[in-house]
Order: sequence, then C-alpha cells, then structure tokens
Amino acid sequence: MASITKIASSTASLIKLQSEGVVDVDSSLSAYLPDMVDTSAYKNILLKEMLTHQAGFTPWIPFYIRTLHKGKPKFELYSVKQTDYFSERVADNLFAHKSLRDSIFKKILSTKVSPVKKYKYSDIGYYFINEIIRNKTNMTQDDYVMNAFYKPLGLGNIGYNPRQKWNLNRIPPTENDKAFRGQLIQGDVHDQGAAMLGGVCGHAGLFSNANDLGVMMQLFMQYGEYGGERFFKEDVVKYFTSAPYFATNKNRRGIGFDKAVRAGGSGPTCSQCTSNESFGHSGFTGTITWADPKTGFVYVFLSNRVNPDAENRKIISLSIRTRIQKIFTDAIAKAEKSI
Repeated sequence: MASITKIASSTASLIKLQSEGVVDVDSSLSAYLPDMVDTSAYKNILLKEMLTHQAGFTPWIPFYIRTLHKGKPKFELYSVKQTDYFSERVADNLFAHKSLRDSIFKKILSTKVSPVKKYKYSDIGYYFINEIIRNKTNMTQDDYVMNAFYKPLGLGNIGYNPRQKWNLNRIPPTENDKAFRGQLIQGDVHDQGAAMLGGVCGHAGLFSNANDLGVMMQLFMQYGEYGGERFFKEDVVKYFTSAPYFATNKNRRGIGFDKAVRAGGSGPTCSQCTSNESFGHSGFTGTITWADPKTGFVYVFLSNRVNPDAENRKIISLSIRTRIQKIFTDAIAKAEKSI
C-alpha cells in the first residue's frame, strides 16, 4: 500500500485514539514523546501540522545509505540470520540490528526543521506517529490496528508483514532493489526506512487487497460506522477529513488524508469529478484510494509501478489512475440520470 499506510493504519489509529480521548492532534509532540523531543526543535510541533505536511520537515531521509559499506549492508548492522539482536526482517537473508531504531530517530532529530509553515509533503512525521501508537497502546502498530479495527471489521486480507500471514504467491513483487537490499523485493515493505524497522511503520508497510482497503474507506466515508457498529466518533472523523489549514494557508490536506485539488490544477483525482468533502491517499508504488461522502463512491486502484524499478513513471505520466476514476464517476452520473 506504500503511503496509503498513512490513512488505513496510522490515521485510523489516531482517529480511534482521539475518539477515546487518549490523544489530541492539536497537541504537540512533547506531550507524547517528551524524553525523545524535549531538547530538540521538534518539541513544539503539533501532530496536526505533521499530518497535514506543514510542520517544516524534510520530505525524506535515506537512512539506509549510512548503513552500507561499498554498496553492501554493513556486517555489524545486518545479519543473514534472525537473532535476538538482529531481530528486524529487512528482506530475504537480511535482518537489521534492533539498535537501528534509535539511530533513525537520532538522525531525524538532528535534521533541521524549517520555520516556514507551508505545505511540503514529508514521511518523517509518521515515524513519530508510529512511536506514539506504541507508547499509548503498549502494542506495536501492527498488533494495534489488527486488534482495534481490522479483526472486528472481519478483514482477513490487510496487515503488516504479509509473509507471516499469506502465501507468497498472493503477493506481487515490488522493486528489484539494487541500491540497498540487492534482491527482488516480494512480501517485504518497499520503503527502505520502514524495512529497517522490521516492516512496521507509520508511513509504509501495510499490505492489502482491494476489498479490505475498500472497507476501511467505507468506514471513513460513513464517518466511523460500519455494519451497524460505531468504531470512531463521527465528529472526530469529520475533523480529520476536513482541510483545517486551507482557509489560512491554502493547504488542501486533511489530517492524514489527501484532499481534492480546488480551483483547477492537477492532483490526485480526476478534474471536477469529486467533491470538496472527498478524501483519500496515493502511494509511491502506484496505489490510490478515494472516497466521496457526497456521492457514496469509493475508489480503490492497486498497481505496482516500481516493478522492475522505481524509474517507471508511466502510470503517472499517462494519468492512468485519474482516467479510470473519471470513467467510473461518469458511469455513475449517467446511471443516476437514467433513474
């Protein structure tokens, strides 16, 4: 799912925790991770700023580069066998030392925060979200989302670390990773940072089929209710799916969610075929999902543009995802007119 993990796992977790009064996205990082951030420039950053991508974070940090020697994983940081110390699976015959988690956060906290509070897409905030979920639930994020909503919703085809759950022949391969892992990646997270953390992270690592992701989007679209059961508070979901900084900062983003581009321009959805209430997210590997409460339409598109490598951008340059979405929305509009 790549960055769809941000909504179908991390944002869903925060919506539930905020519904229960456990977290508040209008609070700062120091309220939840004081020991980690209180001596850094990150301490006063609001969760809401991170989730709308206007916290001033750098877009991406290639953590893996410093763990290589002459293009190969350093033997003191990686092992071909899983042990108590080399506990985090990265790929076949490659396990990361558990200390890399601390190294990743040390690198993040030494990276400057821009004082300019304008929209700039970044994965970095979701490393903190992953840590907050662990601290507040006493569970790893994969266990929390499975117990909090995937299992109660009856979803058996969504989760982290799919090799532990499903036959590998159900999982398409992603990139032939020549820069880091030296192999074709299949059933392991594509994102390198998430891989170094054992495949469970806030910004990447989730796997799903179209149906189970569609159920999650239906849950959001119905503002927290599904199958006659309420999972999240309605007002909390509406807050997260709003665009809290659009009026003041022209930032279209929801809290965790992407939103449709307003007043023309290119974006994640087809032009003029979704309402301002709609929301969703796309992913680096070619995935996208969208829901529109105004029409009741849920769109899930699963692809894998990074096979054999991430330089394949045809799905983007040919606007495949938005063109397919346009066909669906036009067909629905036509059908409604004929009723």
